[in-house]
Amino acid sequence: MTTDIESQPERDAAPKGRDDSARPLSREQVLQHYAKTGYELDRHPAHVIRRAHQRATLRFQQVMAGEDLSPTQFAALATILKQAEVSQNHLGRLTAMDPSTISIVVRKLLKNGLITRSASDTDQRLSMIALTDKGTQYTLDRLERSVEVGRRFLSPLSPAEQATLLRLLNRINDDDPSNGDSGK
Repeated sequence: MTTDIESQPERDAAPKGRDDSARPLSREQVLQHYAKTGYELDRHPAHVIRRAHQRATLRFQQVMAGEDLSPTQFAALATILKQAEVSQNHLGRLTAMDPSTISIVVRKLLKNGLITRSASDTDQRLSMIALTDKGTQYTLDRLERSVEVGRRFLSPLSPAEQATLLRLLNRINDDDPSNGDSGK
């Protein structure tokens, strides 16, 4: 006598949530499932954007060669330059850095004598960040080089394509990340 399980035909692909005791998929089954998903690494937006980010970082390193400076550190310096004085928390929001990242950036800039950190006059819980005289001059001296990074990064595109790319990326970046359905 056979049980219901024994009499059922085997399926080509494993069902969702299959347990580890089930027979492993054949290479052909894996490739069929892979093909059905439509996944293509070179066309996946996250992968393409990561590669573009790597290119932007490379351009930054080329233009800023010899500097002990990262793109995130320069973003913080340029933002402080524009704001004059800003709380560390607000600096993180303005530069789209999480609290742990902005903390690391601030420590590095403090160590290099480019910024000062002090308690707020109005709220002792806030750390206020300002450029030192050295930091102001350092940042001013590198602003044009940072613009050059952008020019080199976007150089494969026409001016119209550059504007379109930046507009579309800003649209993605301005989307509410907490709403997973906003793109539908």
